[in-house]
Amino acid sequence: MINTEEQIKLLVELQKLDSQILKMEDELNSIPEILSKLESDFNEKSSNLKKHEDDTKALQLKRKEKEGELKAKEDIVKKYTTQMYQVKTNKEYTALQEEIGRVKADSSLIEEAILKIFDQVDAENKEVAAQKEFLKKEDAVMREEKTKLDADALRIKSDLDRLKAQRAELTVKVDQKILARYDRILANKDGLAVAPITGESCQGCFGHMPAQVINEVRMKSSIICCENCTRILYIEE
Repeated sequence: MINTEEQIKLLVELQKLDSQILKMEDELNSIPEILSKLESDFNEKSSNLKKHEDDTKALQLKRKEKEGELKAKEDIVKKYTTQMYQVKTNKEYTALQEEIGRVKADSSLIEEAILKIFDQVDAENKEVAAQKEFLKKEDAVMREEKTKLDADALRIKSDLDRLKAQRAELTVKVDQKILARYDRILANKDGLAVAPITGESCQGCFGHMPAQVINEVRMKSSIICCENCTRILYIEE
């Protein structure tokens, strides 16, 4: 014959174990998500470095283009200067002088643009260096956090194995029909199958318990479930 009072005590103990197991499983399952978030955050910070590196390359390419333009202007000035010694009229000479003046004015603007690009490249190089130093520190922090999380995972797995072994020892003492009922409620009620009555309320759903139900639970002559949430009820000693 089933000793209901003893069965209820076993279920209460089982619920405590299952609550711990569920909490630890949630912690263990959250670790990969935390690791993924760490890597995602680091990659996002790394993308900022890549942006500055790409900006630097673009500026250097633009500088080379401007230097090419400047070289072309200098070649034009040399060509016109040579032609000045070959012209035969003052009109042609003056025209070449004016053209050389315009080309030199253009060259001056190009030189200013090149100097501005040099300043921009210098600023980007400083930012790249700062970003690299920042990422070096962030990488160290991330590696340290990963090491800690890996250690946490090993510890939780070890604790889970211990608790599940205790659970296995405990479940053999529970009547199999009652255990099946308990497991079904546990799966359907977010890991809480057994709830105490405090005052006149079920602590699983906080619904009001009629006096007759409370008396039946107190008598411990049968397994009583909450009419609202179906959880197995008990009264704490």
